[in-house]
Amino acid sequence: MTVSLIISTYNWPRALYLCLDSVMQQTVMPSEILIADDGSGMSTRDVVKHFENISPVPVRHIWHEDNGFRLAASATKPLPPAKENTLSRSTAT
Repeated sequence: MTVSLIISTYNWPRALYLCLDSVMQQTVMPSEILIADDGSGMSTRDVVKHFENISPVPVRHIWHEDNGFRLAASATKPLPPAKENTLSRSTAT
C-alpha cells in the first residue's frame, strides 16, 4: 500500500521538526510527505527545506498566505496534488 502523509502546520517549527523527525524514524515510510502550511514564517520553511534534503521520500511544502486561522483550508489544499489514493493526516500545530 502506498500512502501520502499530510502534515498541517502553522508557526511552530519545533513541533514540525519533531513530527518530521518521528516520520524519518518509521520502518515503513509514506510515498510522499505533504506539508500543509497555514502561512508560517521563514523558520518553518527552513525546517521543511532541511527535511527535503534528508528525506528518502519526496517532501512537498504547500504554503498559502496567512489570512487568520484556516486549518481546514490549508489541510485540504494538498489533496489535489497528492499522488496516492490513500492519505494519512497529522498536525504539528
